[in-house]
Amino acid sequence: MEQKKYEITDIAHPKYPWLHRIRALVPVNEDVKAGDLGGYVQTEDNLSQKDTCWIYDQAICCEDAMVRKDARMYDGSMARGSALIAGDARMYERACADGNCCIRNGEIKEDARVAGSAVVTVDAGGLFPLIAGNSRVYGNVCGWYVVKDVVLPGENCRNPTPDLFILEHGKKNVLVKERRLKAPGEPEKAKEGKRGLER
Repeated sequence: MEQKKYEITDIAHPKYPWLHRIRALVPVNEDVKAGDLGGYVQTEDNLSQKDTCWIYDQAICCEDAMVRKDARMYDGSMARGSALIAGDARMYERACADGNCCIRNGEIKEDARVAGSAVVTVDAGGLFPLIAGNSRVYGNVCGWYVVKDVVLPGENCRNPTPDLFILEHGKKNVLVKERRLKAPGEPEKAKEGKRGLER
């Protein structure tokens, strides 16, 4: 039988007693060692026993929501409903994933809410969105975007460019990535890391 990476402890959430803390049984990733306590789950279906995904701090994954692959939840973030947090997605502070949303990549932080059938994902170049502030995202966001606004169902915020698109308080803006001319045959510089912006 395959070794499980975590167990559900008897430590109940102080406000939601049907949720319990997890404890790592083996080293999970660079931050989590065997014996470390994590956040809260309702059942073992909420956090994959495979890969390096983890729920930290006071974060909660409950109902039919699931965290898998290299996804991480921190602080007091919450995933509920049938939300899927996957890829190398990160959730921080009081961010919430609800409904049938799928967060494949990107950072969701502050008081942002991703819900409905929203999809948040990386572009072909490996640049991912940041959903922050008091955002309410029900549509799709792909690529190098900063969203601090509302994205309604059916709306697609897709950025296939290396420039940063910003949607904030009803206004749109673009920060153009500086590109210098290169002499023919000049070698390429090292590319940016796959996580894009330092935030």
